Amino acid sequence: MKSACISVGGSLLAIVLVDSADTLPERGPALLVRLQPYFPALPIMLVSIEDNGFRAFATFQTSELLALVQLENVNFVEVDFNAGPTDTGTLPF
Repeated sequence: MKSACISVGGSLLAIVLVDSADTLPERGPALLVRLQPYFPALPIMLVSIEDNGFRAFATFQTSELLALVQLENVNFVEVDFNAGPTDTGTLPF
């Protein structure tokens, strides 16, 4: 998966690009729990790039925040989330 850590409105946020199905309420919460060790203490927003825009899932309101983020300008980095989080205390990018 590709991810990035960005500042939006003075707040640090992790964005993870996912498949559209992972932004659904049936799958999103489990994926957020799985990803949290990789982004300790950061809010995570799952984002899917769709033909007609973007689709997002998070534990917070995403629509206004997503409108502030220019995803085409975000430098996403490929991260192997199956490898397990590092113990270095640093983010994986």
